[in-house]
Amino acid sequence: MKMTILLHHNTIFDFTPNWFDWLTLLLTIASIVGAYLVSESVFKREQKNKEKENKELENSENLLLKNNLETIQKPIEKQIKSLEEYTESKDFRLSFYSDIQVDFLQFISVKDIYKKYGFENTENTKTINSLMTNLYSLYDFRSSLRSEVRTYIEKYNYHEQKFYKYRDLLYTKYFELCNLRAENIINENGIKKFSFNPDDKFMAEFTQLRVTTFNDNEIIDNNGLKDRNLLVERFIKPLIGISAKFIPEDYNAIEISEIANQVLSAFNDMEHVTGKHMNAINGHIESLKSVNSKIKEFQELK
Repeated sequence: MKMTILLHHNTIFDFTPNWFDWLTLLLTIASIVGAYLVSESVFKREQKNKEKENKELENSENLLLKNNLETIQKPIEKQIKSLEEYTESKDFRLSFYSDIQVDFLQFISVKDIYKKYGFENTENTKTINSLMTNLYSLYDFRSSLRSEVRTYIEKYNYHEQKFYKYRDLLYTKYFELCNLRAENIINENGIKKFSFNPDDKFMAEFTQLRVTTFNDNEIIDNNGLKDRNLLVERFIKPLIGISAKFIPEDYNAIEISEIANQVLSAFNDMEHVTGKHMNAINGHIESLKSVNSKIKEFQELK
């Protein structure tokens, strides 16, 4: 019995270290596997949560963008209408809509917008690209439009002051020449009439043109000048032609010709700056229409 115990004791004594090493190894492996499984579970759960958060972020960014786009759509449409009316009337009256601004873009993650509609979707990507390009063009829209209108008005007013010299031809300078060259002044029913030397063809033709102009209700009526273009065509240009026939012999004809040419030049300059200005305004209209159409295209994305 003792021998058996000894044998068992020796057996235990001889093999205990190897058994313990195997046990330790198995426990270590089990720990590693357990740790891996736990970490994998945690990782998957975090990934799932992250994907959910990313999806929620994409949806919130998309909603934020759409809300802001809806906010600027109406002001854009109103501005387009105002600009179109302005190009038709050309009366300096233009409404500015300050709500047309895209500062919200700096708070939106464009990357999440692309992810929302899929990077691999070429058509959606093109639509978003076009939208963003058009929106970024609006960053300086308000200041650009105001600057354009302000510059135009300044230039137009500058040339317009010269154009107003037509009044000298109809009134001040004309009566000055009448007092200088008339042989006789007759007062009929409170109206002064000038009589010139029969050889004074210049004043005779000047006077007749002036009378014809005042009798032309398409040019002038009781309220004043009606049509600047007709004034130029039917009074200023013919007066230049009349004056030319008596230059250089008649000094007064030279004076009248100079004033009339200044008026004509001013009118042409007014037309020129107005043409350039209207081209610029039409450019703004097209830009706003493009933005509006791109917004509508984006709103239709699924």
